[in-house]
Amino acid sequence: MRFTPQPQSSIRVVVIEDDEDDSELLLRQLRKSDIDSHVKFLADGKEALDFLSNLPPAMPFCNLIAIFLDLKLPSISGLQLLPQIKQIPGLQNVPIIIMTGSLDPKDFEACQRLNVAAFVQKPVTFESFSKVITGLTHLAS
Repeated sequence: MRFTPQPQSSIRVVVIEDDEDDSELLLRQLRKSDIDSHVKFLADGKEALDFLSNLPPAMPFCNLIAIFLDLKLPSISGLQLLPQIKQIPGLQNVPIIIMTGSLDPKDFEACQRLNVAAFVQKPVTFESFSKVITGLTHLAS
């Protein structure tokens, strides 16, 4: 996957995903919305929590339009990470899109209780990502 890292203040989308193929598919969709150069990719739950917790409170979040979160991550699972993200100042209203291969209804219910914006079932298809990205496009302008 090739993308140019951006300063923290220009990050629009955070992707927390350890699967390279899913990250690449998402990047292609974000490219169609012209926000691919403003994406921060993180492949580990602890790394993601550290990154999100240590950003300055104002600037990065005024432009952040979405967080894509895989449920199966190394070190801290997405289900463990989700409530922690929701408690970070400035992130309470940022839409979180869950991406998962889990068919467990308990996972879906837990995500719903935490008010996720969308739940995308893996294997991720072009159509499923397109639908979510289209829903976010109006936020990017």
